[in-house]
Parts: sequence; C-alpha cells; structure tokens
Amino acid sequence: MHSLLSSNSGAKRVLGLSPDALLVRTITWIIRELTGAVFIFSGFTKAVDPWGTLYKIQDYLAVMGLEIWPSLVKVGAFSLCAVEFIVGVMLCFGSFRRTAAWGATAIMCFMLPLSLWIALYNPVPDCGCFGDALIISNWATFWKNVVLMLAVLWLSFFNRCAGWLINPAIQWIGLIVTSFFCVAIEAAGYFYQPLIDFRPYPVGSRLTEESADEEPEYKFIYERNGVKKEFSESDELPDESDGWVFVNRMPVSDPGIESRVSTRNEKSLRLWDFEAEEDVTEDVLDPTGDRIILVMPELEKVSIAMTWKINSLHDWAATHDIDMIGAVAATREDIATWEDLSMPEYPIYTSEDTVLKELARGNPAVVFVHDGVIRWKSTLRAINTDDFMSPETASNPMAFSHNDKAILINTSALYVSIMACLVTFSFLFRMKFTPRGITRDDKVLPEESSSHDTPVR
Repeated sequence: MHSLLSSNSGAKRVLGLSPDALLVRTITWIIRELTGAVFIFSGFTKAVDPWGTLYKIQDYLAVMGLEIWPSLVKVGAFSLCAVEFIVGVMLCFGSFRRTAAWGATAIMCFMLPLSLWIALYNPVPDCGCFGDALIISNWATFWKNVVLMLAVLWLSFFNRCAGWLINPAIQWIGLIVTSFFCVAIEAAGYFYQPLIDFRPYPVGSRLTEESADEEPEYKFIYERNGVKKEFSESDELPDESDGWVFVNRMPVSDPGIESRVSTRNEKSLRLWDFEAEEDVTEDVLDPTGDRIILVMPELEKVSIAMTWKINSLHDWAATHDIDMIGAVAATREDIATWEDLSMPEYPIYTSEDTVLKELARGNPAVVFVHDGVIRWKSTLRAINTDDFMSPETASNPMAFSHNDKAILINTSALYVSIMACLVTFSFLFRMKFTPRGITRDDKVLPEESSSHDTPVR
C-alpha cells in the first residue's frame, strides 16, 4: 500500500510525505477506482449488447431529426462502448494517467449536457447509459453525470500524483489486450446474441406469460398524405379506401420509467394477423412442441439475398415437423412486397418492433422454442448454413445453438489472467529494481518538491 501511495520522484518515501500529500493521494486513488468502475460497468453493459446501443443511438438521432449514414452510426455505437470500457480500465489500473483522465473528462463534457437535455425534455424514455442492465430515471442520470464530472475534473489535476498498478513500460500491452477483449464481446453480441441477456426473454425462460390478468390496450396509427394519426380501440378506424394506410400499433401509454423498472422483466409479446388485425397470440404460440420464430423487426431493411436461406430453413423445419412462423414489424405494403419477392410458405404475423427487438437481436433473427421455452436465439447470419436442406445439415435443432455462457467465461478468464500477470510483473519489477519502495515516474505534489531530498536509511 505504501508503494501505491508513494511519490515517484526517486527522492520521496511514504514515510516522508506530508499529511496533506498523503490525503490527496488517498482521495485520488478512491476517486480513480470508483470512477473507473462506473466507466467499466457502463461500457461493458453497452458492449455486451451492441444492438441495444445501436437502437438507442438511432432513437436519439430520430428525435433530433438527424439522418446519418447507417454504417457510420454503427461504427459510432461500437466505438462508444469500447472507449468507455477502455477509459475505465485505464483509470482503475493507473495506466496512461494523463490521457485517461482527459479522455474521461472529454466523455463527460459530451454526456453531461446531453443528459440535461434528456432530463428537461424527456425525448427518450431512458438514456441507456447502462444498457438494459440498469435503468434509472433521466434526472437520476443527470445527477450521476454531475458527480462523475466533478470526479474526472479532480483526476485531470491529480491523477498523476497517485501511482500505477501496471508499469508504464508495459501499459501499452494492457491497452491492446483490453481493446481486443472489448471488440470480442461486441462482435459476439452483434453477430450472435448478447452474451449476457438483460432483456425479458433470456434463453431458458418461457416465451409468454402463462396467465395474464388483463389484455393490453392498444392504439392504432394510420397515415395519409404524410400525416400520421392515432386511433384508440373504441374509435372507428379509418377506411383505407380513403387513402389511409395502417402503420403500426402500440400500447396506449408509456407506463413511465418507475413502472418500467419494476416490470421490465414482464413479457408483452403479442402477435397479430395483419390481414384481419386480430390478436392470434394464444392460437399461434402453442406452448407445446417445437417452433421456429423468424424475427424481423425492420422488415424493409432485410436484404432480399436472405430469402434463399430463410426459405431453406422453412423447408428444413417442415421436414423435421417443426412449425415456423414469421414475426415482423411492418406495414401491409412492406409485407406484401416481401411476400412478392420471397414467396414465403410460412405464415407472417405482425408485432411491435420494440418487443421483437427485446425478443432477439438481429434483423433477421431466429428463435427456437421447445414446449413454450426459449432454447436458443441467434441472428440468421450467424447460423453457419447456407442451405438447410443440404445432407450435411444436422437434424437436431439444438445443433445450431451456441454456449454464450462458456464464451463469456472463457474470454473473461483469459483477459483477467493477462491483466493479473501484468500487475504481478509490474510489482515484482518494482520490488527488484527500486530499493525500499522508491518509485521514479509519478508526479510530485508541489509542496513536496523542496524538501526530504535525502533518502531515509
């Protein structure tokens, strides 16, 4: 502990520090570790679910009326997760002390005014600062960012006064390893599914609630001449012959952040016959047998090149007595266009895009259900089969699953082991080459620079 708090001037020891200097170093270490932990948690919960981060950024851009190249938005989502996580790790390990402190300050200079705008005008239900792992109110987010801003400002001035856990000569290794770990977590969450599922439909849970006290009440959105209008269930719905086009249906009201926090694990998946506009959830999602659900929350963005793989999946499912349905969020026109282009033999039902995105990440994604229980989920692209009717294709649907828990544990264990080796090597090096805990690379507090020049014997 003495070596951690010691000045790295080569002429100071902990025993020779003034009480004020020791207090500053102690406060700096506490602030550094707590701030780094918040950044790590925030970055990890976003990185583990990059689709969720991407959706949240798209929500922000939509309410701001901004249109940005989709690929650039995707890069921004990945970069945001990685930068937050890397800055947090560098703070906790005392690596790149000046750069990490100023990097954290730059992040907060952007996040603080953004969170104030969100708190004042409530453009989105929650900021998404901790992904789906922890949902807090918009005002709580703002005050949390105020505290973080004060913390990073302190570190901007005093971070170099405290020591390091990884020797500066090898801290670049920790940066590279941390970057690779974060990218690996993001890639798994994007191409497969989040390695930790904080949403209401994790693998092993039931697809729908076994009973419900009351049916949800919906409002219907129609559009004519570019103008959208909402109708309640008690209203007379407009006649499409008058130019009205059905756009979407959604719950009558947002229950608010407090209610959503307490009920965030409740399932709200409902399927509708898009032709008759009838709720067919109980009829379609029979809690017995095997079922494959093709999830397309943004049907208009699904490439027509995917139709061959989708249709071969349906043929494979029919061959093995597995029901297959499509659950989409789209207008009647989009569904009709999809049917003309892909000629699907599986029935298509509509649902809310938000619920479909909670059910599975990806567009399209595949969910396999056995006796009403979700057994595995994956993006369609991640299933390494182009033609499911190929003789090499497995007959057991569980062959397409992947062990998210094992991937997370193995990747995390490797990362933690490497970082622990770097810390161990750094302290062994310090003990061997620096007599009596003297260190040489930390900044000296101003009041210490003119005294205690003689080493203590």
